[in-house]
Amino acid sequence: MKLSNILLSSILLISLNSLAADYEYEIVPKIGQNFFDDDSGLDDETSYGVDLNYYLNSQTGLQLGYERISKSKYRWYYPNETDIDRFYLNAVYEPTQYNSLTPYFLAGGGYEKLSKEIGNQKSQGFLDAGLGVKYSLNPVFDLIAEAKYIKKLDTMDSDVVTNLGMGYKFGMPISSMRQLAQNTANMEEFTPKPLPLPDSELQSVNAQMSQEELPMPESKEKDIFTEHEEMKQSMLSSKNIPPSPKQNFANEGEYFIQVGAYALKKPEQRYLNDIVQKGYNVTLHDANVRGRKVTKILIGPYSSYEEAKKILPDIKSCITNSAFIYKM
Repeated sequence: MKLSNILLSSILLISLNSLAADYEYEIVPKIGQNFFDDDSGLDDETSYGVDLNYYLNSQTGLQLGYERISKSKYRWYYPNETDIDRFYLNAVYEPTQYNSLTPYFLAGGGYEKLSKEIGNQKSQGFLDAGLGVKYSLNPVFDLIAEAKYIKKLDTMDSDVVTNLGMGYKFGMPISSMRQLAQNTANMEEFTPKPLPLPDSELQSVNAQMSQEELPMPESKEKDIFTEHEEMKQSMLSSKNIPPSPKQNFANEGEYFIQVGAYALKKPEQRYLNDIVQKGYNVTLHDANVRGRKVTKILIGPYSSYEEAKKILPDIKSCITNSAFIYKM
């Protein structure tokens, strides 16, 4: 076999410029020529196959490949012929890139299976080494030319294979994987910030008032009890609800100061005890308010409106600011 044939089949001269992308995988269908050792007794024949390259980083990777040689003729046993299937695993190294051209080196080994073994030719393992060059057409396609030297382990024959192929890159780019790993390493731990606390005015709670306590009107001028009674009587009349009966402990025309009203439960005893400890008389009065039965907490009685009005500021300051005058 002539060295000039090997060199001519191995060199690809293309003067175009393009940028290559470092992808994780590359699949390379290829076709070439297998030059057998003269001692093997086999005629040189066309080969074809496919490689799958997996890149560990931007320079190194692994190559899993398959080649097929169909109907290679035995020169000494004509017309016998054989098919050869080769499987191999190589390490690939791409040292650098020159514009659109990327040289690479490969080395590894594999096994070839002969469909017909004649003479000293048989199925056997082999070692291989080679070099090639890639021309990047665009970020995902490469034109590839390579030459490999094969040393067979049993017969010690030597073959040379030249290939031309088209590479297709896919998967995540190596540069993107590096950037992703760097971003993950540099990512700061996210610590949610606490929400701002509400104003101090919103946090203050009157511990002496229950959630079930009905709202009570603010204290107004001297006719507040009249307005309250008129509203109550108007609502009762509109709903045809009879006025609630008066309790025996309260006399008609007496004045009280209301400091609470409960609709869902009885007043808390500690609240009542606190009022008594402050020196006031406590009276419980059942009444209908807007169609609901409530228990009013009253302080008194007082003989006149003026007398109740004088006491009202003290009760507002020491018991509840919502206290108001209530007339039986």
